[in-house]
Amino acid sequence: MKLFRFLRPVPLLALVLGGLASGCDTYHYYDIDVKFMSPVSETQVSVMKLCLIDVSGAASDEVVLPCPPANFPDMGTFEYSTFADSGPITFTFNGFYEAPKSSTNQCTSNMTMLTASSQITQTGTITVSDFNTTNCPLMVSGSSP
Repeated sequence: MKLFRFLRPVPLLALVLGGLASGCDTYHYYDIDVKFMSPVSETQVSVMKLCLIDVSGAASDEVVLPCPPANFPDMGTFEYSTFADSGPITFTFNGFYEAPKSSTNQCTSNMTMLTASSQITQTGTITVSDFNTTNCPLMVSGSSP
């Protein structure tokens, strides 16, 4: 009879322990808005042919975004999901003149950092306000004399 009483709570204990361990199996969502701000112009942004978000820290990934961006000055919001539930997570926007990505053809870069936690959805903004016209020459059209 005592053996039965002992085994009876075991399934309940397994359920409780399983519930505590399930935090690692819960997706956490990050809604990141990418915006361009003066002095970056729509003409400058239009020459970018490769737009990436590098994710680092508590999660690691590379996300390809449509490029050149269809909307200016607000490129839009993308959603990233991960099981990471602790530690810093950094989202870095990188815009390139062409593929493959290289420091010699990088037009712009900026980042935002959030802290992964038990919160299911977090929001952040990456504001791009610097543009390298040496690496990314503007398309200038005109007639020659």
